[in-house]
Amino acid sequence: MLSREQRIRKEAQLQSLYTSLASYREREATYIGAAATIPEVLVNQINETRRDITHIEGELFTLAGQAAQSQARDFYRQALDAELAGDFDEAVKRYRSAARYGHADANPALRSTRYRMRQAKRKPISNWMPSPVRQSRNRLLMGLAALTIIFLIIAAFVVERRLPVEPQSMAVIAPAATPTISPTPELIVPYTATPLPVDTQTPPGPPVTPEPTNTPQSIPTAIPSTDISTPTISPTLRPAPRIIDPKDGMVWGDGAVVFEFAKTDLADNELYCLSTMRGYDISNTENWSHPPRGNKVPYITVEANVFRVARSQGMRCVVWSAYIARDTCEGIVSEITAERVIGLPRPCDFGKR
Repeated sequence: MLSREQRIRKEAQLQSLYTSLASYREREATYIGAAATIPEVLVNQINETRRDITHIEGELFTLAGQAAQSQARDFYRQALDAELAGDFDEAVKRYRSAARYGHADANPALRSTRYRMRQAKRKPISNWMPSPVRQSRNRLLMGLAALTIIFLIIAAFVVERRLPVEPQSMAVIAPAATPTISPTPELIVPYTATPLPVDTQTPPGPPVTPEPTNTPQSIPTAIPSTDISTPTISPTLRPAPRIIDPKDGMVWGDGAVVFEFAKTDLADNELYCLSTMRGYDISNTENWSHPPRGNKVPYITVEANVFRVARSQGMRCVVWSAYIARDTCEGIVSEITAERVIGLPRPCDFGKR
């Protein structure tokens, strides 16, 4: 029998593990949706978390009156053992039974197992295809490409033979005829009618037209006014939220961290957001990050496992800030607060950054 304090502590630890597992499953779902290979590191994190969950659940749910939960837990444990052993068909069958009894991770585990089964079936196909088949397919593709090139060459030759020949010959004859006729009258006429070309040049001589050409140049003076008015359309951001906790320079020992803000009047589609938390190692190099997180109420809880992962990866501090966004944390509608620091486990000094 566990004492009340031990039971509460293990239930909190179990809840933290389920939260971490749900986060890992969301990342896994992105790889499954993109039909990409799931990283081995993520697979190991998921399996290790599931082993811890089954171990703690075995210690907690030993009391009577919880038959449904014990059945869901037993089916899930059997499915996990079958999956790790490579028996995917048995694992799918057991995960279905665990899902019927309402296990929290049964459906994501079933989705992951089916995806791994599909991936395992696709890999042998490319290796099974014999080399003669690939060679014949390559020859067929090369033949089609050669035929296409030949048809293109023939089409280009026919177009060149039909269209450009006659216009070019006529274009050469026309300008050749005009210069032979024009120079003879120009040699005879200038002696008899010299005043005529002078008179013909004098009417177009007064440049009345250039003056109106200068006046339309005053139109571009209106263009800078439009350029100046465009920057004034930028929307104004509302003030950044006021942070209550945690204090700047907080040193994290263990446990979840609650980011609390002063309550402000938000619209129905607005929420408080944490920016991307960034981790820095002992050389002040950013080598870790955690995506933004938002909430409608003026506090956001970040699980202890997030900071445990950062510390295990050699991060000595985490830098964060906050703001207000619309719909999602990508639609920023307020100014961003100044950056604050959380030490892992000692205060950080960024004076040399």
